[in-house]
Order: sequence, then C-alpha cells, then structure tokens
Amino acid sequence: MSEPAAPPPAEASFRRRRLTGAVHLQHDRGSVWMAWFFGAIIVVIVASLFLGRLARSEAVRGYVSAASGLTRLDAQAAGIVREITVKQGDTVRRGERLMQVQLREQTTGGVSTVGATLRSLQERRTGLAAEEARLSAYLDSTRGDRDETERNVTAVLRALDEQERTLKEGLKQQEEMVARVEAYLRQGYATRETLNGQRRAALDYARQIAELRARRAELRQSTSERLRAQRTGDTEKAAQLATTRNELSAIEAQITALGAQSRIDVVAPTDGQVAGLYVQPGDSVTADQVVAILGDTRADPLVVLEVPARAIGLAKVGQEVVLKYDAFPFKTFGIAKGTIAVISGTPLRNPMLASAEDGTGDAAAAAARQSVYRVEVRPDSRTMRAYGIDEPIRIGSTLSADIVVERRRLIDWMLDPIRAMRGRG
Repeated sequence: MSEPAAPPPAEASFRRRRLTGAVHLQHDRGSVWMAWFFGAIIVVIVASLFLGRLARSEAVRGYVSAASGLTRLDAQAAGIVREITVKQGDTVRRGERLMQVQLREQTTGGVSTVGATLRSLQERRTGLAAEEARLSAYLDSTRGDRDETERNVTAVLRALDEQERTLKEGLKQQEEMVARVEAYLRQGYATRETLNGQRRAALDYARQIAELRARRAELRQSTSERLRAQRTGDTEKAAQLATTRNELSAIEAQITALGAQSRIDVVAPTDGQVAGLYVQPGDSVTADQVVAILGDTRADPLVVLEVPARAIGLAKVGQEVVLKYDAFPFKTFGIAKGTIAVISGTPLRNPMLASAEDGTGDAAAAAARQSVYRVEVRPDSRTMRAYGIDEPIRIGSTLSADIVVERRRLIDWMLDPIRAMRGRG
C-alpha cells in the first residue's frame, strides 16, 4: 500500500500548537446578572404573596346631615307630593305642616273606594250642616222671643205694681176720710148719706185693687204657660240639635280617618329652619325617602351612610372612609376623607319584614334585600377645594362613600379557587 501524503509544513505547525497550547475559559456575565434579576423578582413576588394585603371596598350612598340641630324628614309611605306649604330657609314651629303626600288609593271597578265613600260622607255632612244651621237659627229666634216676652211682662207687672201702690194709697186716704165722717156724724156735723158715699168710694178702691191683683195673677199664669211651652219646644229642638251635632262630629271623624288613609302630612317635629327641600309638588316619593331637612344650617356637617349588611362586617369606629360628593365630581375635584364616628347596633330596615310586606314571592328579589345600618362619618373638612375656592359642603347634599369591607393576603386570594375545588371534591 502506498503511504499517505505528508501534510504541508504550515498545517503541521498549527496542529502542534493546538496540542501543546493552554485552554482559556471565559464566563458569560450577562447570563449571570439575568439569573440574579429573575431570582430577585421571584423572591419579591413570593414575599408579596405572603406579606402583601389586598383591600376590597364597597360603595354606599348617603347624605350630608349635621352634627347637631338637624332633623331628616322622610315620607312615611309611597305617594305623590300634593302640596308644599313652606320654602327653603323658612322658620317653622313644632307641629307645623310642611307638605302633604297623596297616597295611592285602592279602586274597585276603576272607581276609588275611598273617594266614593268620602264624597258620600261629604254630602251627608252638607245636609247635617244645613240642619244644624236651621235649628240654631230657630233656637236663637225663640230665645229672642222669650227674652222679649219676659221683658214685656216684667214691664207690665212693674206698671201694675205701681198702680196697686197708688190704689192702696188712695184706699188708705179714703178709709181715713170714712173715719172722720163717722166722727162728724156722731157729732151731728155730717149726714148718713155722706158717710155712705165715702164708704162706697173706699169699696171702689178695694175693688180696683182686687181686680188689679187678679189681672196680675192671670198675666203671670199665662206668661208662665207660654214660656213653659216655649221652653218645651226649645228643649226638643235643642235635643235635635245635639243629635245633629253628634252625627256631624261622627261624620267629621270618618272624613278625617278617610283623609288619613288617602294622604299624610309631613310636619315639623321641632322648631327650626327648613334647610333643604328635595321634592316638588307632583313628584312621586317612596317610603322612607328623604323629602326635607330641618335644622340649623350653620352646624358642622355629618355624613350619614346607609350601609347594607354585606358592607358592615369590617366597618369599625375610627376607620377612614373615602367620600365622593355628588356636588363635586371626584374626577374633577378629587376625593375627601372622613372617619367613622357611630355605627348603629340595629338595622334601619328588617329584610324579613320587607319580604313579608312585598308579597311578590320573588326569591331573587328577597335575597337581594339586606339589612341596612346607619353609619355616621365625620368629614375631615367642611369645605371642598373647587377652582381655587373653598366651597362649603351643603347640608342635605348626597354623596357616595367607599368603605373597606375585606382585607386579605394575596396568597389567600390566589388559593381560594384551589380551596373551592377541593371543597367541591
């Protein structure tokens, strides 16, 4: 066999250098730094999962009240505002009516049962009022006639008494004259005929007095009988008048009761100033809807929130709350903050009673209803900065608030689906 050809001198020299030279290894520093970077990120993520916490908040609605001297007035039932008798800023007294709400009436065959009964009672009241006026006029007239009769009889009796006194005086003088004539007759200075004439004159005086007394007695008797008949008639008419008035009072009570069934009055529970009116005549209102605010508008603001049961669990006195006033949109003017001052221990609305009153049988709607609690929040400031000016927070204005309802670790949030799956398994 032929031997292979020898390599060229240059290639042989290169091979010898490779076999006899030192090997130098170089590190890739970029890869090392990248590994450290991702390792740090993993550590931060793991630490965040175990140490970091996530807060979930619930948005609730409320309104601005006052820390003192302010009262919220609600509509007691659903209906339509019939009239408003005051204006915002008016000063009112306790018990004064502010507005009237017309309730929704029940109908039968398209006719309001309350309205029909009310019209019937009003017609009956009109008739009774006319009867009362007639009887009152009759009694007034007979009372006037009786008084006039008594005055006339009294005057006649006074005249008869005066006439009797005159006759008695004349009779006394005539009897004295008879006595003197009798003395003269015994002395022979008078005749028997003269004496008889004087006696006849005395008897005439006595007869006139007797007739006068008989006339007076007859007048008194006739007057007494006449007045007795008038009094008997007046007693009968007075009894009729009393019966009419009693029936009229009963009808008035029925009309008032029907009126209470068809409308309710919103009255001032205390003296104060109308700080806010939130409805107008013709507006439809629901039960427990705020219709007016009464009190002192100079009082410090107090935010009143109606918090559902799902958001009341972690709420604590002293907890910070984010406030977003409707009058100052937070996207333009930012948010405000406040501190929870009071949390009611009992709900404002019982969901079980609300479900029973609803009577619809809608399970979804019944489940959606929850207890509502009153929460009072003191805002950190009574003003909002708007376009460089501190604007006051007005009493009665509405707002929304964010309340933290849950705080949990991030790892718990991530493990919840797994735990739920294990629970179902």
